[in-house]
Amino acid sequence: MSNPRQVLDRGIRSEDIVHHANASQATFYRKFNTKADFIDAVVTELTSFERASAEDIEYLVDSTMQAHENSLRPAVLAIVNRWFAGLTDDTSTATDLLARVFGSDYAIKTDYARRDKLALSAFEALFRTTDAALRRPFTTRTFAIAVNALLDGFRSRSAVDPEAVTADAVASALLALIGSAVDTSGGHQHLDDMIEPIEGSTPTPMPRDPRTAIITAARIELGKRGYFMTRLDDIADDAGVPRAALKKLFPTKLHILVAALQAKVDALRESVADDLLIGLDDVTVIDNFLLRCAQLAADESAFMDALLVAVAHDTYGEPEGLMSVKQKLNIPAIIGPIIERGQDNGTLALIGTPADLAAGITNTLLMRCFTRRNVSPEENAAFVGDLLLRGLKQAR
Repeated sequence: MSNPRQVLDRGIRSEDIVHHANASQATFYRKFNTKADFIDAVVTELTSFERASAEDIEYLVDSTMQAHENSLRPAVLAIVNRWFAGLTDDTSTATDLLARVFGSDYAIKTDYARRDKLALSAFEALFRTTDAALRRPFTTRTFAIAVNALLDGFRSRSAVDPEAVTADAVASALLALIGSAVDTSGGHQHLDDMIEPIEGSTPTPMPRDPRTAIITAARIELGKRGYFMTRLDDIADDAGVPRAALKKLFPTKLHILVAALQAKVDALRESVADDLLIGLDDVTVIDNFLLRCAQLAADESAFMDALLVAVAHDTYGEPEGLMSVKQKLNIPAIIGPIIERGQDNGTLALIGTPADLAAGITNTLLMRCFTRRNVSPEENAAFVGDLLLRGLKQAR
């Protein structure tokens, strides 16, 4: 570490090691059979240095927050000042860098895991008394990775440009990351919410086709926030449509949901009618329905996710006067008549009413699609078709 250029020029010589250790070659080789064994021992030492425990970090952050009356900026600055000498220490930095260059992947990943755990302990202690949550797409893991990447960057810069790295600069960068990643409003915000005021600073004209703009914006908002946390006002702002105008076109989120999916469901219904018209058998018609329904779930995942939640909510009963999404987008009803025909002609078993069987088949497929998003629509449809139409019992 004291003379890295010499190491690059001449390598690590056992004679130099013996000289610096004030030992002898004989002693060296009694301790280590080969120079390679010695290098392994050095690497192990480089990657096994002690770090503070998670309990130590939580105690430090808790006490610092209390000392600064839960004021975030002075507390973070005090914490950074406490650890700044260790962060920018030349020997510590050299050890850290050498460990990453010469150490094993397993050792480095293990150390990163420990550091991520410490970063999360600090986060939990900072916001223990609030309802703070990470803005999507941040997760606890990616937030910890970002914190440690930020600190690693400052440490590397400090080794060659110490004047540029100050405790205030480190604290300000951490606060900027916390301010963008952490939401204390309870609104389940997305990271895009922090960028929108910049992007939306210039007024934009109302779109020529406000209905399409609203549906497009709703798809994005539902994908970010989910059905219940999506607000009509946010959709209107994203679409560039006045809020009052949106509510005239779509009084509720359910109206947007129906407008977005109605044509798709109608096309699904027509495809089943076409299959009947050309004389396909009942099982083939249902197989085709499953595939088209799985494709719809993949193509319109944000709206179909919202439909699942809305239908579940609608099951408990809505106040009179509100639209029932189950009636407007009744996907199971599309194959109800096919199941009834199959039961009448003996193709399908009489184990339930056509309506119940249609709902069970459709719900099973959609749940499979929602929980197996990494699987293709064809595979999801085939799995459900084989399970419900051909069964588990092995043919003899």
